[in-house]
Amino acid sequence: MPTKNKKNILRLGIPARALRFQTIDLLELAGFTVNVSASGHKITIDDPEIECFFSKTQELAEWVENGMLDVAIVQKARLIEQGIKAKEISEFKYGNGIWDLTRVVVAVPCDSKFKTLKDLQGQEVFSRLPNLTKKFFEEQRVKVKVTRVTYPSETKAEMFDKPTVDFTNTGNTLREHDLRVLAVIMETSPRMIMNNETFQDKWKREKAENLAMLLKGARLAKDMVGLMLHVSNGLMVDVLKILPAMKKPTVTQLRGENVFDVLTVIDKKQAREVVPRLKKIGATDIVEFPLEKVII
Repeated sequence: MPTKNKKNILRLGIPARALRFQTIDLLELAGFTVNVSASGHKITIDDPEIECFFSKTQELAEWVENGMLDVAIVQKARLIEQGIKAKEISEFKYGNGIWDLTRVVVAVPCDSKFKTLKDLQGQEVFSRLPNLTKKFFEEQRVKVKVTRVTYPSETKAEMFDKPTVDFTNTGNTLREHDLRVLAVIMETSPRMIMNNETFQDKWKREKAENLAMLLKGARLAKDMVGLMLHVSNGLMVDVLKILPAMKKPTVTQLRGENVFDVLTVIDKKQAREVVPRLKKIGATDIVEFPLEKVII
């Protein structure tokens, strides 16, 4: 467990399991050099003012709340489950192995008789999030017995033929254990949280907010691409109608020519439709390129 904090050192908690690799990826995309020890238990980055620490998200959340850590990246569902009181600095869109939201679901055996939540009346439900689960079923007015289980809950649900509540990202683990989703309790995403008292420290708050900005910019860049093209003056109106820019694109006239250089940023998936349309109406020298950070 980390000791009480140091001045002008930001202590950052990083998930040691489910969100580990996506978080490290974002740190690297944000411009940090990340080193993980051979044992896999220690992590450092090339910023002498940031001290990183691996642990389970449950512990990270508690240590931020009590001031052992300044900030940590923790799933929103975990914060709700543990009733953590801390400042939310930023939200990031990724999960375990995906760059999208994670779901907390009620899953049941594929061959079970359960068709709706009401069919679970009086049943025992396994859960890694018992408090959140109890509240959900109370709101649904379905009386169940919630039993806390540890990771992985899917194996236990399959072995004992029980409904379970857990995180799901791709759904592959549920399918491997012959489980199907009966209901979605919530969508959840990682949040950077900060100790309430530490938040009052101007240096640490700015350090944390700048880190969050870089990570968020790196995450957003994964969904966007840059687009550069040449357009004659007569085509400009039509081109601007096609481009779904975040803001107005940058347009620069080439010296001595009636041709303009257009630079913009668009959603990566939109590019598949936009580029052929631009080519069709006469745009030339179209270049699509990846981005490292998009700061809004």
